[in-house]
Amino acid sequence: MNKKWTASLLASVIIIGLTLWGGVVIKQYIADSLPQEPSYLQTGTLNEDEEAFLSDLSMTREEALFEAQQKVIQIETPIGSIGSGFIYNTEGAIVTNAHVVANASEVTVITADSARYTGYVTGISETVDVALIQVDELAGREPMELETEKEARLLDQVLALGSPLGFQNTVTSGVIDGTDRSFVIEPFKYENIDQFTAAISPGNSGGPLLNADSMKVIGLNSAEEPDQNLGYSIPIADVTDLIEGWIAEPMEELPSFEQYADQPADAVTPTMEEQALYIAQYYLSSIEFGDFVTAYSLLSVSVQEEYTFAEFKDQFQNLLSISLKSSEAFVVSGDVEVRASVEKEELVNNKPESTLFDYRFLITEENGEFKIKRLESSEEAS
Repeated sequence: MNKKWTASLLASVIIIGLTLWGGVVIKQYIADSLPQEPSYLQTGTLNEDEEAFLSDLSMTREEALFEAQQKVIQIETPIGSIGSGFIYNTEGAIVTNAHVVANASEVTVITADSARYTGYVTGISETVDVALIQVDELAGREPMELETEKEARLLDQVLALGSPLGFQNTVTSGVIDGTDRSFVIEPFKYENIDQFTAAISPGNSGGPLLNADSMKVIGLNSAEEPDQNLGYSIPIADVTDLIEGWIAEPMEELPSFEQYADQPADAVTPTMEEQALYIAQYYLSSIEFGDFVTAYSLLSVSVQEEYTFAEFKDQFQNLLSISLKSSEAFVVSGDVEVRASVEKEELVNNKPESTLFDYRFLITEENGEFKIKRLESSEEAS
């Protein structure tokens, strides 16, 4: 009995041993057959696909935009000019347009959390519309990420950030619709300029233009053609050497600009019509970008009471794009009516279809802010 039990036990041990040995051999064979691609957890490095995957997990598009807005600065000069800028490095350097800070050595900068600091102009060009401001209190803040390797291409989706007409830290969206433009606005020469369709207004000057996919700065918003809803941006790659030179050796004496001696370059005294036009543009741009929270916040209380945010957002579930073609504003009994031609591309029977609409915004002042009191749209007659 004992001998049988011992023999059985010995046989079991042999079988188990052979099984384990076989498993090890098979496992090693498979491991040797597979290509060796060590995990980033082992190497500490990421390939492009891993970086994109982890980035998607960690931050949504809206969160990335919110983070970018925290790095945009509003700039006020002693003579009343208002412009924009963005944090360039971790040492507190801020990039803006030269015409924003022309004839000023000290300016007030306002961060996204409404904190105010004194900034000192440490570099300014007399021919290129770019300047540098140093704010020691902002040292340690995370800077904007720059795109210096790739040039903007036609139809690239872009976002213009800044403080137009005193509306701090707003975002409008559009596309690049022209590159390598050149013109002169004395005393500055604009060369290799990118043209884009995102709405900008006085106060946007000096703010960053972002590629909407990478969320990197591709340019410095510098000029506008409001009648054609066009903006112009200096490619950031074209001015980084100039900026780095000022960081290494700040200018000891700043030049004067006679052109801006009598009045501020971007004096913000907007009319009701200008503010209403911008609200309409901002509303459409927010929808274009998919920022329905901002679009909904531009509606008056009475309009928001008509439908919930979820109902508001559901209106656009088949929308592919929306863009402003033309607009005009009229004062009507203390409010402002904005009439606009808007092109919408929507999915109709699973096919994209573009249609022109007549939009009518009635914009009023509510609790010190301009809001959309009524919004109507109808298809344009062919």
